[in-house]
Amino acid sequence: GFAGLLDLGYVAFFAIGAYTMGVLTSPEMTWHNLHLGFWGALPIAVLMATLWGVILGIPVLGMRGDYLAIVTLGFGEIIRLLALSDALKPFIGGSNGITGVPKPSLGPIALNTPPTLYYLILAACLLAVFVSTRVKDSRLGRAWMALREDEDVAEAMGIDLVRTKLLAFATGAAFAGLGGAIFASKLTSIYPHSMQLLISINVLCVVIVGGIGSIPGVVVGAVFLIGLPEILREFAEYRMLMYGAALVIMMLVRPEGLVPEARRALELHETEAGAD
Repeated sequence: GFAGLLDLGYVAFFAIGAYTMGVLTSPEMTWHNLHLGFWGALPIAVLMATLWGVILGIPVLGMRGDYLAIVTLGFGEIIRLLALSDALKPFIGGSNGITGVPKPSLGPIALNTPPTLYYLILAACLLAVFVSTRVKDSRLGRAWMALREDEDVAEAMGIDLVRTKLLAFATGAAFAGLGGAIFASKLTSIYPHSMQLLISINVLCVVIVGGIGSIPGVVVGAVFLIGLPEILREFAEYRMLMYGAALVIMMLVRPEGLVPEARRALELHETEAGAD
């Protein structure tokens, strides 16, 4: 939410990270002789996702809002269909996916149980929070927030829009690739049907519900979006209906999010006061 780029292609970079991890570590992939471990494949998976983030960012530099969302959504669908295609089946398994992805290990300790994997996922989340916090207060973070408010004014103030946007796409793609790589190793398998648009929608909802540009808000938004359906499970088939109604009510009552960034909340209320 720092740069305000409506990117629905998150699932594409998530899939790229997951498939890179699977291809480099699974013994089923006999067309190469690498067969790296988790830690050897992890930086390559993140790097591949980052590279594709830049590749996607180059042709959409001039797009904003809904147009950017549609293009990135299409990119996500292209990646999913390519993963399903017979053309790439010898390399990434096609509709059969990739199985046999090894669990990560830390020296003699095998991270093959839910408690140990929890600490790995927690470490990745803390890394993402640390990087995001450091970037937010940096010159790049301030450039992203200026870009979010008004691209024309940001460019007039001397901000390089091309570099700033590409760094935003690359950073988001790197986090997605990191998540995808851990996802593949956690499940020990990857299937194209797991890479649905719903992943991108969930990420977007987490950011909006928590508060755009707010790091604590993203954490609270994730807890809310994941925890609420479980709380409503006792309502059986009406669970998702009540979940959707709760989201609608929340966005009407608190459009700035549950834990909004102070500057973003002030701007939103100023806009509403001006409209009144």
